[in-house]
Amino acid sequence: MPKERILIVDDEKNIVSSLTGILSDEGYEVAETGDGVEALEIMKADPPDLVLLDIWLPGMDGIEVLKTVKAYHPEIEVLIMSGHGTIDTAVKATKLGAQDFIEKPFSLERITRSLEEVLNNKRSPSKVEEKPAPSPKELPLCFESMVEVKKAVKAFSKNMKPVLLNGENGTGKEFIAQAIHRQSRKSDRTFIKINCSFRQAWAIHSQLFKRTEKELKNSGASRQVGEEKVVYLSNIESLSKGLQEKLAEALQPSGSQSADSNLKLIPIRIYASSTKNLATLSAKGQFHPALLNVFKDSTLFIPPLRDYAVSIPALAKDYLEEIRQTQKTSVPEIGEDALAALCQYSWPGNVKELRSVLNKLILTSNGQEKITAQDLPSEIWQPQIEIRNIDEVGSLQEAELVWEKHFIIHHLKRNNWDINKTCKVLKTGKKQLKEKIAHHSIEIPGPGEKNNGTRHPQRTLKRSVVLCGSSLHSGIKTGLILQPMPPGSGIIFGDISTGKTIPARLENVQSTDYSTRLQKDRVSVGTIEHIMAVLHMYRITNLLIKIGDEAPVMDGSAKDFCDLIEDGEFEDQEGFYEEIVINKKYTFGNKDQGEPYISIEPSNNFCVSYHMEYPEPIGIQDYTYEFKGNESFKKEIAPARTFGFMEEVAQLTKMGYASGGKLDNFILLGDKKVLNTELRFKDEFPRHKILDILGDFYLLGKPIRGRIKAYKSGHTQNIGLLQRIRDSLLQKT
Repeated sequence: MPKERILIVDDEKNIVSSLTGILSDEGYEVAETGDGVEALEIMKADPPDLVLLDIWLPGMDGIEVLKTVKAYHPEIEVLIMSGHGTIDTAVKATKLGAQDFIEKPFSLERITRSLEEVLNNKRSPSKVEEKPAPSPKELPLCFESMVEVKKAVKAFSKNMKPVLLNGENGTGKEFIAQAIHRQSRKSDRTFIKINCSFRQAWAIHSQLFKRTEKELKNSGASRQVGEEKVVYLSNIESLSKGLQEKLAEALQPSGSQSADSNLKLIPIRIYASSTKNLATLSAKGQFHPALLNVFKDSTLFIPPLRDYAVSIPALAKDYLEEIRQTQKTSVPEIGEDALAALCQYSWPGNVKELRSVLNKLILTSNGQEKITAQDLPSEIWQPQIEIRNIDEVGSLQEAELVWEKHFIIHHLKRNNWDINKTCKVLKTGKKQLKEKIAHHSIEIPGPGEKNNGTRHPQRTLKRSVVLCGSSLHSGIKTGLILQPMPPGSGIIFGDISTGKTIPARLENVQSTDYSTRLQKDRVSVGTIEHIMAVLHMYRITNLLIKIGDEAPVMDGSAKDFCDLIEDGEFEDQEGFYEEIVINKKYTFGNKDQGEPYISIEPSNNFCVSYHMEYPEPIGIQDYTYEFKGNESFKKEIAPARTFGFMEEVAQLTKMGYASGGKLDNFILLGDKKVLNTELRFKDEFPRHKILDILGDFYLLGKPIRGRIKAYKSGHTQNIGLLQRIRDSLLQKT
């Protein structure tokens, strides 16, 4: 009897090599990959009996891979591996369907014993009849009241024609595609999403078209990978013209392709989506007419959430119940006043925004039993329009005019008096709005009067991104998953294993020994200063950071975090924030006595000066950084690395710190010289100290305006000064 096939999914080459050797010696057939998405394709093309799956993976983390495997391939057994082994992580993995949780480093005996136990159970399944898992809903509740959508989903599920879904951002186009897929006769096939706006043309091509025999031979591959899958192409208008033409040719009905065509599709079905009017783009020569024609009989327009606001209460309750059941956790009920506020809101981000708001409410509920209107983001629950002295309004016509004036003023203020933005929100022409403004004698503030330069739009990312690495102090493999959040959320750290969260706020600082560590409700996260510095300088105000116990150190600098943020792309939001403006000088420490010292004083901009006096090879160094946008930060400060002296590193190691310190992730100093690398700047050391200050200062929750002067200060002094600012300035605002 041939041994079972095992797939190893891990991006650590030394671990993969060791496991492959061990398992091959045991007689197993072994395949391997370091990418989560590729792992899913391999599982579909050639299903293994068992998967050894690491949690921290590039592109898609192991927990998400596990969820997908169990959704589409429940027969495949999964063992989770992690260097960040906690009971909570093990429990979560088990709840999601993993058979075991193996902590790295593991022994030969441990891995083979676990494998044999799982595979023996698979060979001899229990005779106890289990209840089948409940099938997913045919259609998410938010679309139940949309008769035309329901009809289209049912109709499209009966054939395998390509489908185009058109609608505003966040309307649920992907949900609809998945609903059609679940009801189709090919529902057992893997559903893969490709965002055409962000994937390179060659990568998309490899997912769509089979390689010729010649291409296979040249690449050394023995087979086609990823066959029999279903592909969802979001933002299809972003496909290159060449790919649009090829896809149009390949999607022609059988017998319609040219005789010399070598194009053979890998996917058995194509779903596509767009927020654009593709007919208009085609008329302008910006979208291939043949590809548009492919979808002429299978295009579905999905209306925005505001057009069916009556469904919002049912949708909200349904989604909370879904969270309660799938995550096996308690979630608060939603009060009638909150539901009423949700119904009155315009929902520019549609279903996606609603779900994001509900997720944020769950994360920040802190055990409360009911969500009230006051728990909602301010732009939702605050009265949209307030008309005073209503008894003085003499007629219905006058009331309508008063209401209209307040309505226009409200939206002008919300959009910082920007006429164009307000026109877009109100769905009216510029000329018409200006006439209304003149009629109501509404005064538009001048450029210098709108705000004092301290008011800025809130910002998040357009999509989730993942970064893997190892921690500096614990040495374990870890990573970050950055997820967009709605306005008013703030920066939140979330434990990847438990789902518990810690707001990145000053009051949650637990310690400042060698790094800044946060703790709340038995959840702790350390070495946050570098990622916080990047969020500060890129002005990201709303974000969920899924993490383990400690942020990855990468190369000791923040440049990889800059690349990560840019990969996720910025998205300005409707809400605004006010910079913290320093009104007087604040100090911490005693410079006159040679102690570490830091101060901040009023300034028209934001800048940091750092003075350091260290043993050689550092000596006396100074550097001043003035914020002029994220590009200046990325160039001047982000590349500066953590440093330490040989004797300090040895002592830290004895104390249990710096276990992850390697020759390539910090600057090692000894014998009056740099021992392990070339400096990126001659003054790299004070630049790195400024990096730490920028990260710590974002724990105030908002960007700050003032001039910081630091003398030999560290995390302890930074936090001490922040506490004084908070107690004096912020308590009064």
